[in-house]
Parts: sequence; C-alpha cells; structure tokens
Amino acid sequence: MKSLRSVGALFALSIFMVTPVSLAQDFKSSAQSAASKWDEAFNKGDASQLAKMYGSQAALLPPGSAPVVGEQNIQQFWKTTIGKGFGQHKVTVQQAETKGDMGYAYGRWQATGPGDGGAKKQFEGNWSNVLERQGGEWKTVLHSWN
Repeated sequence: MKSLRSVGALFALSIFMVTPVSLAQDFKSSAQSAASKWDEAFNKGDASQLAKMYGSQAALLPPGSAPVVGEQNIQQFWKTTIGKGFGQHKVTVQQAETKGDMGYAYGRWQATGPGDGGAKKQFEGNWSNVLERQGGEWKTVLHSWN
C-alpha cells in the first residue's frame, strides 16, 4: 500500500512539473498561429484586419519613430507601410510565456520591401510583443521590432 501511495504521489508531482511546460508550449503554439494570421493579413494588404489584432490602446514602437498608439493610428501605420511596397512578411516565434491574463512573445521577422532603384530588398530583425487576454482573445498591447 505504501508503494502505491508513493507512485500516486510521484504521478501527481509529475503532473505539476509537466503542466507549466505544456501550458507554455500551448501558448507558444497559439502565439505562432496568431503570428501566421498576422502575416496573412499583412501579405494581403489588410491593414484593417491587422489593427483588430491589437488592443484598443495598443502601442507600436517602430524603430527610429515615435510610438503609434490606438487602433486607428495602428491601422493607418500598417496601411502606409504596406502601401510603400512591403510584403512577404513572415514571423517566427522563438519564445512565448504567460502569467494570468498577460503574456509575451518574441522571435524573428522578415519581409521584402523597396530597395535601391526600385528593386526588392530583404529586411529582417527581432520583434517582441506584450499580449493581454481581452474578451477571451489574446490581443497585442505592445509591439516592438528592429
């Protein structure tokens, strides 16, 4: 009987040890799925759909520019960016974790855009997002990249 209790205790302990990893992996998978949807909207040129993926008072922190705050401003920012000829965007999530209704994700991005003489140029860098669960959905509330 003592062995059975020990096995039961080890099993219960193993659940607690595995669950955080599983939850983190689930969130990472969810973050990658959301990033793929973001890429799809960007590559279709759908700035309206992109803006809906952010919280109502979200902020973009573009490199070398002032913060862009709020859904309408974010929509305009992406519309302008896409209008300049940026496309073929792809995001890879390297890490993502949550604590309650807040989370973060970061990774690599790449896209093509206008280069010298009208030729397409490859751009890439790092990105990070802070996310908040709002109404059962994860929304980006802070988005930064280089």
